[in-house]
Amino acid sequence: MSQITHELVLEVLDGCGDSALEEAGRLGPARQVTPTELSLVTDDLDGVRGLRRVVAASSGLTVPARRPRELLETSVQQQLAELLADIGRQRPRQRFHGLRLEAAGSQTPDMRRIAEAIAELAGVEVSEDGDLVVRVRRGIPEHTWQILLRTTPRPLSTRPWRTVNYPGAVNGTIAATVLDLLEVGSEDSVLDMTCGSGTFLIEQLHDVVPARALGVDLDPSAIEAAQQHQRAARRKGRIDWIAGDVLTAEIDPGFTRILTNPPWGTLHGEHESNEQLLADLLARAAQLAAPQARMGVLTHEITRMQRVLEESSSGWRPIEEHRFFQKGHHPRLFLLERG
Repeated sequence: MSQITHELVLEVLDGCGDSALEEAGRLGPARQVTPTELSLVTDDLDGVRGLRRVVAASSGLTVPARRPRELLETSVQQQLAELLADIGRQRPRQRFHGLRLEAAGSQTPDMRRIAEAIAELAGVEVSEDGDLVVRVRRGIPEHTWQILLRTTPRPLSTRPWRTVNYPGAVNGTIAATVLDLLEVGSEDSVLDMTCGSGTFLIEQLHDVVPARALGVDLDPSAIEAAQQHQRAARRKGRIDWIAGDVLTAEIDPGFTRILTNPPWGTLHGEHESNEQLLADLLARAAQLAAPQARMGVLTHEITRMQRVLEESSSGWRPIEEHRFFQKGHHPRLFLLERG
């Protein structure tokens, strides 16, 4: 159990902020600072590790100072030692193997001394690939500096169950947010039409277990990866997996929630053929959907998807378009409802 109250900085992907804010608020007072940063006050670091809509969490210390060298003062170092000790009390224990400083001017003498001082407090060496990530930045208000200590060796967005490196897997925090927007309940039956290595359905097991869950993918290696991931996740709840073409496979209809993250032309698929694929997926989803079902289509093919919706007679009605931003990619979730 944590011994002190932490003022945490939570990194989020743009588009996941509202969902992450609601989740973080269960641990203490939380507020959104920017589209990619939240503030959380909590003494439950163990609980923070369970946040699924957050990329990373850092314990923050804001210091009145005009220059970085003032961060080397004894009183500041004592506070940092307390934060590090509390991070070390997490259960299971978080083991760090090196300190990596992320700061403007990180190679200046003052910044190097700061890194060395914090590394000594933590009992590790300064390393370019260190997993104790320390950020130093100017604070707000003026004439303050902020030191941020990441509370875990790996980002929270790195799913421990993802044991197979399957190309094109959707980011876990985006997947969790998509599922929030779909509002999946325990009575729902969920179909992932292009499940890949299983991210959506396995993420759903960490929240509400649906009455029925089915993942389908053309690639047998994707289904093998999904099955391995489900075993590694060790979550209660059944998921059925089918290696085959969702457009032609024998599938019992009646799904109340349907997902697809179809190929979009970078790792898989071709841009020109993807427009027809989107149309085919919507038509097939209509055949498998229950009345008033909801569907989420996560795609980078924005213009093509909009054109398909305008021209389609499948009966799907657009509810919302939700944008995400991730490392130069801008996928958009199209939320649809069956009429």
